[in-house]
Amino acid sequence: MSQPQVIQSQVELQESLAEVWGFFQTAENLTTLTPKSQKVRIEKGGDVPLHSGLEVRISVSPFPGIRTGWLTVIEEVHPPTGSAAKGWFRDTQRKGPFAMWNHIHRFSATEAGGTLVEDHLEYRVPMGQLGHWVAGWWVRKQIEGLFSHRTQALIAHFGAA
Repeated sequence: MSQPQVIQSQVELQESLAEVWGFFQTAENLTTLTPKSQKVRIEKGGDVPLHSGLEVRISVSPFPGIRTGWLTVIEEVHPPTGSAAKGWFRDTQRKGPFAMWNHIHRFSATEAGGTLVEDHLEYRVPMGQLGHWVAGWWVRKQIEGLFSHRTQALIAHFGAA
């Protein structure tokens, strides 16, 4: 079994923690954070507020004519409540194209009144070391492109700090 691959990303936004956290509280907003070329569809659970145990079914089309289904589960949700100036949630893939997918989304209020959004993703491609050798570079490039697009979409929506 190959070691998990790790990708981290962060962006500082102008908007308040409450506003940014609110945006992430339903999976339907995932469509605005995904490149149009992926043709993402939220099949189930997209309109339900995030909570532990929520199952979200999505599908993407990374290539013309190919549609891949995912079942993602929100494992933990820790909202920024009371005086907490941070919150986070974690999703994992239950079924889908990866051998493992563990994604932590962190949100922290900044001193300037904005929000720092951080992502920590650990994943494995299928078929162990062979899958990593054959497709690992391509998968990493795709995920990095997705995070880059997501950063730009968040800046367009909330403004850069």
